[in-house]
Amino acid sequence: DNTCTCPPDFTGSQCQNSASVSCPGGCQNGGTCTPTGCVCPPLFSGVNCEDRRECPVEGARAENECGHSCVCRNGRLVDCCRVRKEIHDMTQAERQTFIDTYKASYGDITALIESHKNNFFNGIHNPGEFLPWHRWCILAIENILLQRNCRAVMPYWDWTLHSSDPWNAPLWSDASHYYGGDGGGSCVTTGPFRNGQFTPVSGTCLTREFSGLTPTALDVNDVLSISVSDFSDFELRVRGELHNVVHCRIGGKMCSTDSAEAPEFFLHHVYIDYLWNVWQGNSAAHRDAGFAGITSAMTAAAGTSPSDVVDISNQPGGVCVIYQAPQSRVARQLRRFLRIVPRAKIAQQVRCPVRNTAEQNVPVVQGHELFRVSRSERQRLAELTRKPVCNNRPPAKSPPANIPGSNTRKFRPPSSGDLGFNLVDLEKLASRA
Repeated sequence: DNTCTCPPDFTGSQCQNSASVSCPGGCQNGGTCTPTGCVCPPLFSGVNCEDRRECPVEGARAENECGHSCVCRNGRLVDCCRVRKEIHDMTQAERQTFIDTYKASYGDITALIESHKNNFFNGIHNPGEFLPWHRWCILAIENILLQRNCRAVMPYWDWTLHSSDPWNAPLWSDASHYYGGDGGGSCVTTGPFRNGQFTPVSGTCLTREFSGLTPTALDVNDVLSISVSDFSDFELRVRGELHNVVHCRIGGKMCSTDSAEAPEFFLHHVYIDYLWNVWQGNSAAHRDAGFAGITSAMTAAAGTSPSDVVDISNQPGGVCVIYQAPQSRVARQLRRFLRIVPRAKIAQQVRCPVRNTAEQNVPVVQGHELFRVSRSERQRLAELTRKPVCNNRPPAKSPPANIPGSNTRKFRPPSSGDLGFNLVDLEKLASRA
């Protein structure tokens, strides 16, 4: 047998290669010495594998230590974007981190909260500032939260996924990683924002008064289908139909000029911003509609103009934001079906309950009055929403969401019965499209 048995640090058929020559200093971090030098494991580089790489696959997206989505270039994570998620898609730990950070940072964000109240009727709810001002405000508060914990990115609540029974969504359970329940017009007594555990800027406690139902995914789809040439109608329906109404469906603090003091204010407004971003994604013209050329500073926005916040991937300070669409099975099905089926067929054949009742309309009127929607805007909203988005035949009822005898909701993904219309009808139309 002519095979050589080499001593440590020597390789080759005749033990002619010395590690001290091919791998001076030796290979670190599990690297292997070869005649041509160190062969490093995936996350390491350098002559001796001494440099730790942040990512292994060039050009791929990966999360950094804060959970932000970044691009891998030369072993480093760059061009990172914050990822805003639907609150039910977050892990329990992610929700807990956000709520704990929000409560710990509340004193740091009170100036922005009070600015919202002080300027409630000074332009920030007018067509020229509503969407961009609140996008700026979300960013400004999120920046403060991230200084305390870089993982505390703002979530949103897609209330369309629970529109047949919104107040039994897991969001309103008394778990420490959710938001607590109704106050019946008085102090909230459950969850992390209950009386004694959370004190708003004004008053002694957070109040809520749940009532009615939220708009459905079909209502939202109708708004998102508005042409770029009709941007003023899109803005009005987002503001007057989707935004204002849900404020007063939640009620309490949310249906007042103190609304920004309620933690759910941001769940709602981040969702409104998500919807604007979805509509903007239709084309460059959609992205720039309404605000791209407006460079004058907005009300109490630190000199920020509407054009500064139009591009969600390039916000003030070079901040990039990505919105993750809701990830539940029903949400993914719904998006696919709505892309395929024409609105006219949905209006004719998808069953939904009659919602135009006096009780349902109370929060609508309250919202119009709170936000001082003008008479001409109310008339235009009535015209735009007169055409039904579905067929007023009752769909299947929603399955119960409560655990008997308990205030804690059993977590389950949104089901088709939660949507407020018959998803099977929509699926049948999609299969024939």
